[in-house]
Amino acid sequence: MKRKWILVAGAALLVSVMAMGLTLAFLRDQKQVTNTFTVGNVKITLTEPLWEQPETVEPGVAYAKDPTVTNVGANDAWIRVNVTVSDWAAFQTAAAAHGLTDLGAIFGGHDEALWTRAAIIENADDTVTYSYYYNTILAAGATTGALFTSVTVPALFTSEEMEALGNDFSITITADAIQASGFLTPADAFAA
Repeated sequence: MKRKWILVAGAALLVSVMAMGLTLAFLRDQKQVTNTFTVGNVKITLTEPLWEQPETVEPGVAYAKDPTVTNVGANDAWIRVNVTVSDWAAFQTAAAAHGLTDLGAIFGGHDEALWTRAAIIENADDTVTYSYYYNTILAAGATTGALFTSVTVPALFTSEEMEALGNDFSITITADAIQASGFLTPADAFAA
């Protein structure tokens, strides 16, 4: 009798477990959500429409140079332009001899309403970099005003000072863009 009782109890337990399994199966649910993200696009071009390479550079002569950035990407962007001048020590020595304290004075037609100088960086390779921010967000498809419109080696520079600059004196311009979304200022954007 004891054995029959164990068998009945085991069968009852098995039926209970099966019933619970069926109940759990009926109380299940599953959902799936797929999010598709379209990646943005920040892309720029840097041009100097008026620039013509002179054979030689002469003090006091203004050469047309108009760095301009166009946003050819799909997203609005903050813009930074870096202007790196070579032979910094020689240029600085000559400028100081004539009372010039700011190399930025060689760039004519700079519009501070459009561009703000962010930094002056003396580099280890005898160059100096002037960093500028465009003051407003550059919309997709838009073009900045020129950072400046001309470059002039000071008229007071002597032939010895010009020789000290060397034959490879150069001005290199680079432009950077970063998405405008999420940043209130260009300084915030480029600090990130």
